[in-house]
Amino acid sequence: MRGQERSNGTSSTTTGSTVRKALAAVLRRSDDRTIIEECRRCGTTLESTPADCPACGCSDIVEYRIQ
Repeated sequence: MRGQERSNGTSSTTTGSTVRKALAAVLRRSDDRTIIEECRRCGTTLESTPADCPACGCSDIVEYRIQ
């Protein structure tokens, strides 16, 4: 299938790898709690809490704590 790119120019592979990283972080946890940090504007999952999102520059970062 040609045309695997989305309307915003990103490929489905990029989005898939982001989702894969988030799922791997949840499924491979070693304790009873998982923290996912995400940009509220663009939804980028972050490795650690920086001052601003590296993808869109937004400073509104949220933490989800899964127990």
